[in-house]
Amino acid sequence: MIPLLERLKKDILILDGSMGALLQGRGLPPGYAPDLWNLERPKDIQAVHAEYRAAGSDILLTNTFGASRRRLAEYQAEGRIREINHAGVELARRAAQGKAYIAGDIGPFGSTIAPFGDTTFEEAVGIFREQASILAEAGVDLIAIETMFDIQEMRAALIGVREGAPGVPIMAFMTYNADGITDSGSDPETVAAVLEGFSVEIMGLNCSVGPEAMLPVLERLGRATHTYLGIEPNAGLPVHRDGKTVYPLGASEMASFAPAFADAGANIVGGCCGTTPDYIRLISKILKGRPPRLRTPSPHTRIASRTRVVPIGAGAPFVLIGEKINPTGKKLFSEAIAEGRTDMIVAEARKEAAAGAHALDVNVGVPLVDEALMMEKAVIAIGNVVSTPLVIDSSFASALESGLRIYPGRALVNSVNAEDERLEEVLPLIRRYGASVIGLLSGDDIPEKAIDRMKNAEKILKAAERFGLSPRDIVFDTLALTVSAVQEASRQTLETIRLLKSEWNAHTVVGLSNVSFGLPMRKTVHDTFLAMAIGAGLDGAICDPYDPLLHQTVAAASLFSGRDPECRVFITKAESWTPLVPQGEKGAAAGSPAPGASPATPDRPLTTRERIERAIIEGEREAITPLVETALAEGMAPFEIFVDVMTPAIRRLGDLFGARQKFIPHLIAGADTMKKGVEVLQPLLEAKGPTEPKGTIVFATVKGDIHDIGKNICILMLRNFGYRVIDLGRNVPLETILETAEKEKAQIVALSALMTTTMIQMKVAVDAIREKSLPYKVMVGGAVVTPKFSAEIGADGYGKDVGEVVPLTEKILAALREIPAS
Repeated sequence: MIPLLERLKKDILILDGSMGALLQGRGLPPGYAPDLWNLERPKDIQAVHAEYRAAGSDILLTNTFGASRRRLAEYQAEGRIREINHAGVELARRAAQGKAYIAGDIGPFGSTIAPFGDTTFEEAVGIFREQASILAEAGVDLIAIETMFDIQEMRAALIGVREGAPGVPIMAFMTYNADGITDSGSDPETVAAVLEGFSVEIMGLNCSVGPEAMLPVLERLGRATHTYLGIEPNAGLPVHRDGKTVYPLGASEMASFAPAFADAGANIVGGCCGTTPDYIRLISKILKGRPPRLRTPSPHTRIASRTRVVPIGAGAPFVLIGEKINPTGKKLFSEAIAEGRTDMIVAEARKEAAAGAHALDVNVGVPLVDEALMMEKAVIAIGNVVSTPLVIDSSFASALESGLRIYPGRALVNSVNAEDERLEEVLPLIRRYGASVIGLLSGDDIPEKAIDRMKNAEKILKAAERFGLSPRDIVFDTLALTVSAVQEASRQTLETIRLLKSEWNAHTVVGLSNVSFGLPMRKTVHDTFLAMAIGAGLDGAICDPYDPLLHQTVAAASLFSGRDPECRVFITKAESWTPLVPQGEKGAAAGSPAPGASPATPDRPLTTRERIERAIIEGEREAITPLVETALAEGMAPFEIFVDVMTPAIRRLGDLFGARQKFIPHLIAGADTMKKGVEVLQPLLEAKGPTEPKGTIVFATVKGDIHDIGKNICILMLRNFGYRVIDLGRNVPLETILETAEKEKAQIVALSALMTTTMIQMKVAVDAIREKSLPYKVMVGGAVVTPKFSAEIGADGYGKDVGEVVPLTEKILAALREIPAS
């Protein structure tokens, strides 16, 4: 057959549909691992593949979605991982008969990555690496990473697959909610930027929702990337009918979306939960022979946090990189880092983001400090409070790697220069972690002439290409030297910018502050230089984001550099500005907020109560203990702190989650913060006498399902509200749930499911409790569960997400006690 990537240039290919739907029809027990049937019922697996091939599938996904070591361990089958994956590939190959490509299918490994879970990033990488290596060994044509909810797990999977199956194309699919955002808060544009950093060959989306909600996400991906796109929608959201989980969209209704998918740029179209060969047959008839839509590559370098993407390059907004998270010359800042504290880092990150910085440079270099450990702490802490992308800045490769590993986005690294040793230690990290890098145009010395700086740029580009990087992965620092000391060299900086832009259309930044060192009226000097540099083609600057004149200079210069069509941005921002007059060393006159700054707040420090509330909402784990101790020292009662301060704060966080302003990582950080605060109060509360729990809940992920991200967050939240929660873990048999509920005298049984093949276990549990007249109320939730499904199976309550779990619990218990809910 023609190699897959060659075929995609001229044809839209058809993927297969749901494996679980057909296997259940062949007798797969609810909650049983489909992957085990590769060995136990191979004829059935091959027959399903053959049905899809006959229906027109050009790509067959192996029956290995859950065949990683961690997931197979739930069935005591981890020792058969090679055998199961090899069998999965062979069965698909036999069914394909040389007429379809074989995609080795990899799903989530079933747990959460630190700092929000108990699996380290490298452990996750190892899990994916092992399965990918086995699938590649078995001879797959590509590897499909599917149904990923968290961009950090996707990053681990991409690293694992690249290392375990080098040279094998990757198809990477995230799962989005109906609002077009993943559970961890990433939008399509952000996901596209992160996945492009890993040079994935195909990206797209699958599962969770139906084609109507998926189409806008696909369209956004189509505008955000030129990478090949794929889509696998569910046949709508599942409902319960006649004792079975079914999907409302018929084959013809699903297939009617196929032309729109093609128009949006899809290169691969298939089906996910609820789809069958009938669906694929109709989609194939519509799309076979239709050429794919061509899309233009983006010229920009794009950096991203978990939830926000920032483009760098011609035509994009000028990028301001805040320079203030740096201990150089700052005694108190250095002392805080030396003590392992992140409170000053977090405070500075907040201020810079509010002042309008588009990215934040993070440097924690203090003598005798474990810089790698401190960088990790800083990256996590900043990510809890701002969504601004980070520039990870260190002279040590170990600290760069520490920050890159934990960073759930696409970072910009500051920096690499043209020295061979530095290139060899930094560029492999950029490639491995899907980052981009600032290329500093110095080598063994700092060239004065632009032509010599260009030689260093060329050397960096050639080295980057050798490590598999693209020119779009490099942003050049053109060396803004001190004009009072080396005037000609400073002028050569402008010429370097012009040459890089005109000859290579390269992207450029400068470190702005140095240029004015040693002169009076420094702000005037470096802001004037900035305007000239923008005119020469400069794309960004590492600078002081608190300087109002700098913001006005950037906005005005953008009018002349193609960055503000029709002057709309300037006019909008100018409405909030007052004229500024330079004031010597102190810069501009007061009274004009920087563009993007937060609304004015009262000119007073926050009270301890307000700081506790903010710490919980923003997930400031390190700040909460001293804050609670301060509140106690100020005379607040322990019970007052818990009930009147901390509890409303965690409720507010839940409300923000429900409004999609905060996401799962923020919830975990906030709940952990509250937990640490409660630990301070606990001995004092217990000294007043034992506190009865509000109620007892047995919580479990149902039999056959090993996902527990949502369950774990719900448990953390419920415990913070004073409920006793018995966590039974994942893949829990009904007998264990009922036995535990009886032993622990529970009022509520809470059940979670993420897979459509396992949600029927909720009905089994409800039916058993009703038939035996057991005294437990049942509440259900999970990504695939709906209010309609909950009502149809007779559950006592449905929680859409963690934001609803506490009010739902209160409502159920209030009804049991026949008292009004609080």
